[in-house]
Amino acid sequence: MNDKPLIVHVLYRLDTGGMERVVISLINATRDRYRHAVISLTGFGALRGEIEDSVVACLSLEKKPGKDWPCYLRLWRALRMLKPDLVQTYNVGTLDLALVARLAGVHNVIHAEHGRDATDPGGDSLKYQWLRRWLAPLIRRYVVVSQDLQVWLTNRVGIPSSKVTYIANGIDETKFSRRRARFDSRQRLGDMAPSGTVLIGNVARLDKVKDHAGLIFAFKLLREQAGDDNARARLIIAGDGPEREELERQIVQLGLTDTVHLLGNRDDVAYLLAECDVFALSSIAEGMPLTLLEAMAAGLPVVATDVGGVASVVDAGVTGTLVPAGNPRALARALNAYVADEDLRRQHGDAGCARVATQFSLGTMVSAYRALYDELLGRWPNAVQPRVVAGLTEHKEN
Repeated sequence: MNDKPLIVHVLYRLDTGGMERVVISLINATRDRYRHAVISLTGFGALRGEIEDSVVACLSLEKKPGKDWPCYLRLWRALRMLKPDLVQTYNVGTLDLALVARLAGVHNVIHAEHGRDATDPGGDSLKYQWLRRWLAPLIRRYVVVSQDLQVWLTNRVGIPSSKVTYIANGIDETKFSRRRARFDSRQRLGDMAPSGTVLIGNVARLDKVKDHAGLIFAFKLLREQAGDDNARARLIIAGDGPEREELERQIVQLGLTDTVHLLGNRDDVAYLLAECDVFALSSIAEGMPLTLLEAMAAGLPVVATDVGGVASVVDAGVTGTLVPAGNPRALARALNAYVADEDLRRQHGDAGCARVATQFSLGTMVSAYRALYDELLGRWPNAVQPRVVAGLTEHKEN
């Protein structure tokens, strides 16, 4: 009999995204200590293949749009079958599943808050605030990835601070080393980035909350400003999602088909970042975006909107520049400063790389989760709460 505790991660969908990649990293890094399973309400994307252990159970509940009441029964059955020691749910899409987990006999339930969506970027929905308070007795711990979310959850939602644990996202920064990645990246962009280009990069799901439309318009404003550097600027956006068709129309309407490129989902992000000169993030809401950490680890200066936990990652004036959300002109001005000044790009890029290595490493994040899991599972009875500042379808690998 396997004596490792079983942790079941319940997500709305396991597909491309920063939160989902945190889940994958956590599973891969803690296989020596825990068994894992993933339950997705609506299926899996390509990210499923990044789980290194092929015996990890991945189940899809095939949830229908809207309220699918039989889906709750399918989840209950899945949990009864798996008999997990701990269930961790993620974001608002799985918020109400704590009750199902408790009815299935699971006493250790964690709910992780990684950010918000475009319909409620400020977390102002009274419905969801009330639901979080109502479920609080059933949830042993809320995990937040930014201090902004921590303050919101305790002060506005009213969750007791003793139930809220802040664990910053972390990455394996060595995978994004610019020197290492650039060695094998020369031909990946081809004509999209001709010699002499100043390349602005963005990596994000094509969703309204990321405001790619604002970024593309800001790039149009940048190109219209005088200067040879601006004329040489190019913008690449890696990622896919529901806004793709609308963004493609915008690019055509603005006459940017030769200078703005939507790359779709990519599995070579480290190499793409190695070819960029500046990273831009235009979101209207965020938790703690992994793409910022990856860009900084690649030695890129960052221009980002000052939302959510972004300011805890980007040290304004040292590793990048923060601008208000929904302000393309401010975004264009900030980008212009880096496009025009190679020394500034290098200075802020080097500082960002050092910041990630010291404050946002994968090892720091994993250690904090291990401490939390062990505390709740009773493996360390006197453990101190970790706090890091800085129908049922089974999908298997053949």
